[in-house]
Amino acid sequence: MKIDSLWHGRFWTGDPDHPEARTIGVHNGRIVAVDEIGGLEAKTEFDFGQTRVIPGLHDAHHHTMGTGEQLAMVDLRYPKVKTLDELYDALAERAAQLPADAWVRGSGYDQNRLGDHPTAEGLDRAVGGRPAIVEHVSHHMIVANTRAFELAGAPDRLGYPDVPGGRVLRDRDGRASGLLQENAGERIRLEGAKVTAEESIEHLRLASDQAVSYGLTSLTEPGVLVGGALGINAPVLNSYQTAIETDVLRPRMTVMPFHQILHGLELNADGMKTLDLGIRTGFGDDRLRFGPVKIISDGSLIGRSAAVHDCFCGEQDNLGVMVVDPAELRDLVLAFHAAGWTVATHAIGDRAIDHALDAFAAAQAALPRAVRHRIEHFAIATDAQVSRCAELGVIPVPQGVFISEFGDGIVNAIGAERALGTYRMRSLLDAGMVVPGSTDSPVSDANPLVSIHDLVNRETSSGAPFGPAERVSIAEALQAYTYGSAYAVNRESDVGTLRIGQLADFVALSDDVLAVEAARIKDTTVTATVIGGELLLGADVVPQC
Repeated sequence: MKIDSLWHGRFWTGDPDHPEARTIGVHNGRIVAVDEIGGLEAKTEFDFGQTRVIPGLHDAHHHTMGTGEQLAMVDLRYPKVKTLDELYDALAERAAQLPADAWVRGSGYDQNRLGDHPTAEGLDRAVGGRPAIVEHVSHHMIVANTRAFELAGAPDRLGYPDVPGGRVLRDRDGRASGLLQENAGERIRLEGAKVTAEESIEHLRLASDQAVSYGLTSLTEPGVLVGGALGINAPVLNSYQTAIETDVLRPRMTVMPFHQILHGLELNADGMKTLDLGIRTGFGDDRLRFGPVKIISDGSLIGRSAAVHDCFCGEQDNLGVMVVDPAELRDLVLAFHAAGWTVATHAIGDRAIDHALDAFAAAQAALPRAVRHRIEHFAIATDAQVSRCAELGVIPVPQGVFISEFGDGIVNAIGAERALGTYRMRSLLDAGMVVPGSTDSPVSDANPLVSIHDLVNRETSSGAPFGPAERVSIAEALQAYTYGSAYAVNRESDVGTLRIGQLADFVALSDDVLAVEAARIKDTTVTATVIGGELLLGADVVPQC
């Protein structure tokens, strides 16, 4: 039999029945042979030599469009920007390159690093009369300047409305100071996020190029088609389709629609309830498909707007924000569950996690069915919540990279004792759950090897241990980023391991990540990326025709 290609190297397959392999046969984008290649003739052969090759990596919570948007914005993340003055200087430099009425957009600032939030007045001075939005690193709050408020119908920052599930910070005269948390920022976000179709495609190209360089062959986009946490205000699904059809976007995409854009219908004679065209989780193909429906139930941990049972340190009146009322959350989960959707609820604080688990339990009690509902982030979780999550079959989706990125700020926000139960991993695996790997890019950089490093080492950027009892092995962390993230979107039959019948997605590494010292995991880089049997990265991998 003549097949498309043979690939030689040191493969870690992720398959417990055949963990190591030397040769993979690929035809029509899928694996047709693992080691047993007798009788196969390939059009092309590739040889990785002694390089370690692993299944393609999968980010289970990666805001792909938002990542591209941020790559096109002024980068305000630490250590790129270390002070408020440097933040204003960076915005002023970008503003000087733009037309007088152009929006100035920056993203990634962290008040825990800078000492405070920027202000509307500070942005005014920096951008010279242009409208400006600065996105917090959590993407759950923004700071806008006076011109941005004017375009949103609030001259001189007066009269900007309070909204449910949001918070407008004001001065003594009732004027908005610039900082808008959660839903409060949506009006200005939508004004500033009006982009052209060409800009959307370019954003996806930037995100795709970065993903391929990081060995990310599949991504789950947790929220498209509506304004909100990431300010998207474009026909995003159309952009995804176009980007995939033109091979601008190469990783396989699972996208979550936000719950607000789906509409209930009762058109059947038997009264069956459905949504829009009857679409539900799983609709699509190998390149682009619908995943769960996304519900944002609370805010951000480092932004101190996550819904918690006990107040944030130094803020005795701050228990965070439930963006969706708990009774409404229960009704929404039940409705989507009944319509055949998997539901992914953003829940960071322990109070929000309780409400999410209550909603999932109620849905299963009303209509039992086999389904992998998810809790995105599952950040501040008690032992009882871990056990209940496992019992309900709900998948927690934590972000390992938050440990080094935000660990010190998390301790400052909730205290050392509560931080021990934050962004868990070991206890989730011990409870019998399959746990995916993710970064929440662009909240954190999308590099999966840095996230794997953090899951294994669990140290903050200052070097302090962060929940050391939750450390996992390198193999367990790698399993999360391969099989675990595939399982989280019901794709383990197609991706996540290197077995016959799987899609031919794999990556080569600069070092054997399974054998390096734990302290050096983050120094490992991707040297080649293969998606569907096509070499997209790796100039040194020479085909032998």
